Amino acid sequence: MDTFGALRLLLDIDSAHTALDIVPQSRDFMLLRLMPSALRFTQRITHADPMPPPLLGGAMVPAAEHHLYAASSCVIGTLERAAGEAGPALVHALRRTPPGGDMFERAAAHCIAEGGHALEQVARLARGLQRLATAHAEVLAAHALQPDYAGMERMVSATARAQTLVGRWTGDLLAHGLQQLDSVIARPREAAEALHQSAVREMEQQSNLLAPDVVVLRQARARDRLMELAVFWQRCCAAWASVHTDTVDRRDLDALARNALRRLQVRELYE
Repeated sequence: MDTFGALRLLLDIDSAHTALDIVPQSRDFMLLRLMPSALRFTQRITHADPMPPPLLGGAMVPAAEHHLYAASSCVIGTLERAAGEAGPALVHALRRTPPGGDMFERAAAHCIAEGGHALEQVARLARGLQRLATAHAEVLAAHALQPDYAGMERMVSATARAQTLVGRWTGDLLAHGLQQLDSVIARPREAAEALHQSAVREMEQQSNLLAPDVVVLRQARARDRLMELAVFWQRCCAAWASVHTDTVDRRDLDALARNALRRLQVRELYE
């Protein structure tokens, strides 16, 4: 009889290897540290699950259903505030239409067939809304692809504290460099959050739904910048996730710190 069938264990991801007897720097240790990033793509990780392609350097995954749903909800909220003559009828139809990639098209067909609204006006409005929803869903998907910046920040801070204690009486240059890195390592996370919040504000402030070209273009730029951030920092975040403060080699730590500082010098990514 399986005595432990109902056993559940809650562990902090940064220290779980100790309770599970996982050797630092081993493959299992590195896989464990990648779990926070993997949970961005799935709600649960089970045995033998494949690694999400973006974590292996693969292409960006398409916008998931919940991204389309969130983007559509944002667009509908904008439509309620800025709609013209056909807006209320289209909002009512959208409320009764299941979410999906063609929900605006189906809602427009409902307005034309049952509400008697003009084909040209409703169809044009629905096309603009669909473009806005698709563009914003891609921004949300790109934001979800960002690596585990918070985990990297925690590891940099923990490593800086550990090295400061070791080199307190020697004026250790590595400890000094890690302290400097710790003060600026939040920059990529803050840049990603700023891009995401700016894209959301633009969607909420959009007023001319019949001419969405400018907002769609800005959403595409935000998506591209988020993807640049994700690709640029993915491997660096994964490398910091594999660090163990007690066993890491100082030469590896020095190389990681120099690499992160060089990446932070590319100011165009964060402005």
